[in-house]
Amino acid sequence: MSTTATEIATWMTDIITTEQKVTQTDMVDAIEAKFGPEWTYVNDNGHVSIDRAVLREFRKSHRGAVKWDREDRAWYVDDAASGTEDAGTTETTED
Repeated sequence: MSTTATEIATWMTDIITTEQKVTQTDMVDAIEAKFGPEWTYVNDNGHVSIDRAVLREFRKSHRGAVKWDREDRAWYVDDAASGTEDAGTTETTED
């Protein structure tokens, strides 16, 4: 049975929820190690990124519970109770 973008997206959401914050570099490395390099690519800016199909499914899977910090190039859990604000303006790995 082959892995799907939805399965990877769900796994990503679980990891970020557990860890509270995960950098893009760490997530790319983890995806390549666990699911294979076919789920990543080098974007126009020369950064290794997560497959676009995975990112589309990821946005659906976290339902707004995960935010993107553009400066840190990391995803984090938005914990409104602790006063954490959304530091990023978009959720992308195209930086």
